[in-house]
Formats: sequence, C-alpha cells, structure tokens
Amino acid sequence: MSETKPATSRTAGSWAWILQRVTAVLLVVLLGIHLLLTHFLNVNEEINVESVSARLADTVILIVDYTLLVTVLFHGLNGLRAVLFDIDMFARKHKMIDVALLVVGIATTIWGIVILFPFLNGG
Repeated sequence: MSETKPATSRTAGSWAWILQRVTAVLLVVLLGIHLLLTHFLNVNEEINVESVSARLADTVILIVDYTLLVTVLFHGLNGLRAVLFDIDMFARKHKMIDVALLVVGIATTIWGIVILFPFLNGG
C-alpha cells in the first residue's frame, strides 16, 4: 500500500519551483548591487548614523533595499515551505503552512517598509 499525499495543484508547485530559481538569481544580482552601492563606492567614508541616513536618502539604494527585502523573504519562506512539505508530519497541513508563511511574509515586509519609510524623504 502506498501513501498518498494530499491533492495539491501541480501549477502551484511548479510556480514555487520556478520562482525559487528566479529569486536566487535576483538575490545574487541585488546583493552585488547593494554591496557595490553601499560598501565599495564609499570606501573611505566613515560609517555612522549620518552617513547611513545620507546613503538611504538615495532613491536607487532604497529601491534596491526594498527589492532585496521582498526577494529575500520570498526566497527564504518558499524554501522553508518546501522543507516543511517534505516532512511527512506536515503532509496534511499544506494549507495551514501556506497561510502561516504568507502571514509571516506580509508582516515582515510591512515591518521592513515601515523601518525604511522615513528615509524616502531623506530623513
């Protein structure tokens, strides 16, 4: 007798797999841009609150950081989802895991946006 897994959409699994690969490539690119903009172009600059605030006032750096935030969260939570789905004790709890990870992802994204939001106006 073989064990049956719960009926899940092949399309959802395929999209999760594809997006995991896309976000992996995006992470490498975005991390490279982030490191270049914030660490290598200002090598002799002293790192303090004022210099970091000045850097974050740059719209390009904020866009890179927001995109990096969303990409890291999706990639990490989607990877955790895949690991949890591979564990037999969670076989019947796919919907609950999806909802829990979605809530964590949205809450963390909002928190990150709120933290960086004051820098949008150069403050």
